[in-house]
Amino acid sequence: MPRPRRLSAGVSLVELLVSVTISFVLMIALVQVLLASKRVDSSSTDVSRMQESGRNALDFMGRAVRQAGARVDVNEDFVGTTVDAVAGSPVYGVDVPNSAPDTIRLQFEAQAGDLDCAGDAAAAGAMMNFTFAIQTTVTPPTLTCTDAAGVSTVIAAYVEDMQILYGIDAARDGSIDSYKSNPTATEFGQVAAVRFFLVVRSPSADGAANKTQTYTLNDTKVTKTDGFLRQVYSTTFTVRNQAG
Repeated sequence: MPRPRRLSAGVSLVELLVSVTISFVLMIALVQVLLASKRVDSSSTDVSRMQESGRNALDFMGRAVRQAGARVDVNEDFVGTTVDAVAGSPVYGVDVPNSAPDTIRLQFEAQAGDLDCAGDAAAAGAMMNFTFAIQTTVTPPTLTCTDAAGVSTVIAAYVEDMQILYGIDAARDGSIDSYKSNPTATEFGQVAAVRFFLVVRSPSADGAANKTQTYTLNDTKVTKTDGFLRQVYSTTFTVRNQAG
């Protein structure tokens, strides 16, 4: 009686190569899915941080703008600091050329419950002097508030640019005549509104698609190629004590 032939249990070289290729393709797809998920999560975190920075910056500066010019003694004058070329004006700004960030200085007499640059309660009646500026030489760039003593406090991180327009109400009739980036000494005393444009940058440098982003800042197109995602936050605050 013939003995049965033993079946072969091996795998051919072609079958092995096909299996390896399929596994490799699946691995690449899985890695791409994981990387994409990581980028989405990172972008979501970046956007949240940017929104928080923009909101905090505008809220803090908005309170100071609305209080600018407030004082108990209506005959009291505002004494300028060394950077103030307009003694007596509670609102004064510097329009920095070459598209560099602007600065603004606001003065008011503290009321009960007002906070200083550091966020501490200020003594009622104390003369407050807030100078807001962007520090671009640090990483990340920050918005700071400097008090009359020259002490600076970081208000919001990742803020890399600030452009400001001043609404002039020469007649004090409640109607803005025009918005200017560089008012005269007389016009600073007629500022009834302040419009801010803030550029907030993402913490990570892989948020912008293809490392390039174009955005509009105060009607000007700006293109960046460093990979950081940017958002522009803009709002206008009324200078209550100079508005008609």
